[in-house]
Amino acid sequence: MNYIGSKYSLLGFLQEGIETTLNGSKGGTFLDIFAGTGTVGRHFKERGYRVVANDIQYYAFCINRALIGINRPPKFASLLQIIRPPKVDLFDDPIDTVLSYLNSLNGTEGFVFRNYCPGGTKDSDYTRQYYTDENGKKCDAIRQSLNTWRSDGVIDDDEFFYLLASLIDGVDRVANTASIYGAFLKHIKKTAQKELVLRRLDVVESECECEAYNEEGVQLAAELPCDILYMDPPYNQRQYCANYHVLETIARYDSPSLKGVTGLRPYQEQKSKWCAKKHVASEFDQIVKATRARHVFLSYNSEGLMSREVILATMSKYGDANLLTKDYGRFRADIDRENRVYKADRVEEYLFCLDKGPT
Repeated sequence: MNYIGSKYSLLGFLQEGIETTLNGSKGGTFLDIFAGTGTVGRHFKERGYRVVANDIQYYAFCINRALIGINRPPKFASLLQIIRPPKVDLFDDPIDTVLSYLNSLNGTEGFVFRNYCPGGTKDSDYTRQYYTDENGKKCDAIRQSLNTWRSDGVIDDDEFFYLLASLIDGVDRVANTASIYGAFLKHIKKTAQKELVLRRLDVVESECECEAYNEEGVQLAAELPCDILYMDPPYNQRQYCANYHVLETIARYDSPSLKGVTGLRPYQEQKSKWCAKKHVASEFDQIVKATRARHVFLSYNSEGLMSREVILATMSKYGDANLLTKDYGRFRADIDRENRVYKADRVEEYLFCLDKGPT
């Protein structure tokens, strides 16, 4: 996914900074408390850590439940007894067989079509075009199949979240947006005209008992024992719950009451205090104080709501703190628009490191 704040291109910087701070003691429990789409957690899972990923957004939890919480490729044994075409070889890969079946489904006019597509909203107060009619119908057909299979007991939780994460990934690739869902584009762009296709997700096999949570960060950090707490919170006032509300609805498929031109779902309970300048420093202090981790790491940047001085002062109350920096290009979700003024083309990426000492 083209996700705001994704650390994919910074993984080398983060790995070097974290493992240098750990003085070669690789491994242990790595708590990724604001996991987003799981890029950092997945990387450290590959390196042998026991990763626990958390995010308050449900669509993000679904992705992490698949990428972090699953240690072996799903087998779909019960499901294949129902959907396996007679001409398919028994040795064909079960994941590919299931994805092929879902990709071949005929569309249905469900919630996504009726609320996020031009054909479904043409007679409504607001015409929306987050997806083409064909892709919206196909999304509904796939999403309804997943619910039916789960309720009928023919797929387990690992299999359900694997397929749901693949759907979230697929619909994001054909969304008619400028990377975020704060608005849809006036004309259907080329990538949005492509057919919705579910692709297989690579499972990182592990002997560790990795987990995913969908909870509030400060409380979870206080409750879960871990060796490393990694934080990549929101940096500015833009709420992720509003920027990715369509994916949240597809993930939950709960038929919420939508509002306005963009079709926002209710999101008050998911608003982050890290996006409010008057609350963010207090939230940060609480989580650093509460965690049982000896090592705490914070990803942030030079345009965040908290200054580097405030962050270092807060960390220094609980142990030895230091800062690593890297020059980095800006994420531009609306690069084709002319009405947004950026302070600079590049920002300074921060990795704050804290050693709280032996517990």
